[in-house]
This record gives sequence, C-alpha cells and structure tokens, in this order.
Amino acid sequence: MKASLLVFADDLIFRTKIASTAKSLGLAAQFVRTTRQFAEELNARPAPLAIIDLNAGDNPLEAVRIAVTATPRPRVVAYLSHVQAELARAARDAGADAVMARSAFTQELPALLEALANHE
Repeated sequence: MKASLLVFADDLIFRTKIASTAKSLGLAAQFVRTTRQFAEELNARPAPLAIIDLNAGDNPLEAVRIAVTATPRPRVVAYLSHVQAELARAARDAGADAVMARSAFTQELPALLEALANHE
C-alpha cells in the first residue's frame, strides 16, 4: 500500500470514512490535525491528493494555501458544512480545486479515491 493522499481533518467520523474507503482501494491515507503537520508531511512525502476539512480547528485555509504552492502540487479537495458559503468562496479563492458540502463529499469520496487509485 502506497501513501497516496494527505488528509487535514480532525473529525473522527470523516477520518474513518476516508481511511476505510482508501484502504478498500489499496491506498493509504496520512492524517494530520495541524497546519504545521500538514506542511511537514506534504514536504516529506508529496501526495497527488490533499483532502482538507474546512471545519478543522487549525487554520484549514492556510492548509489550502500550503497545498497549492507545494511542488509537486496536489489536487486539493476541501469540504465543509453546506451553509458556509463565505468559507467555500475563501477556499476557492485560496486555490482549492474542488470545494463541496460534507454530504456531497461523502457521496463523491469513493469515485474521487477510485480515480486516484487508477492513476497510481
């Protein structure tokens, strides 16, 4: 199993959903809870996909900015509560490739990770 995605999230339910979906596809997910850990992991082990929970406690918009300036640049997928239109706009402005409500993210997660697995 190859570490293929970096996940900035602190919600246990979403961490579990992402981990189990990744594992079922033969992918490994590296989870971090702070912006500092996110930057360190992205520099140490570049990942083609970064998933960012915009409701995580430690400056998730900064994690988006870190990801979009990384070399190589990962695809950045961010998710948040559906009522946070201003935060969604800020994430898009920061460079996120996709910003979606938590419900849409949960629905799209298998296809998102399957596409990654097929490109490895």
